Amino acid sequence: MQAPDEDGGYESRHFGGLTVAEVAFLLPGSVTLRLTRVQAERKAAFRVVLAQGAITLGVGAAAAAGWGVAAGKSAAWGGGIGMAATLFMVVAVFRYPDGAGALRIAWGFYLGQFLKVALSIALLVVAFGAQGVVPLALLVGYVATFAGYWAAPRQPLSRR
Repeated sequence: MQAPDEDGGYESRHFGGLTVAEVAFLLPGSVTLRLTRVQAERKAAFRVVLAQGAITLGVGAAAAAGWGVAAGKSAAWGGGIGMAATLFMVVAVFRYPDGAGALRIAWGFYLGQFLKVALSIALLVVAFGAQGVVPLALLVGYVATFAGYWAAPRQPLSRR
């Protein structure tokens, strides 16, 4: 194996034709592999989606307790729309491998953001057209997921 570079990653991510992920399960449990910066950022982005999921469950339960089951379902549906859009964006931004060109990554980001907004609008239109939806609860659930962007841990990116 070679020493890590100043960024903490390894220039070559292959070991005798195997990738790091394929070798990882062969290592003893006490050995810890360091994540590359992109992998750590991807992990942080998925933490935002998990935070949005927790917020959606909380808002859905609160709406059901305060306004009834239909409002709880509507709030959960609104939160699900926000989560789906964020998950779509995370996948769009991080679909390129480590070392991809900056133009390719930027194009993925802008296209992902455009499609995220389009997906949100389309799902909200469908949700508002559904029967039995409580519009205010749906919007509260959707807007509440925005808190997931700051509720996710604000710690430095973990490299492990």
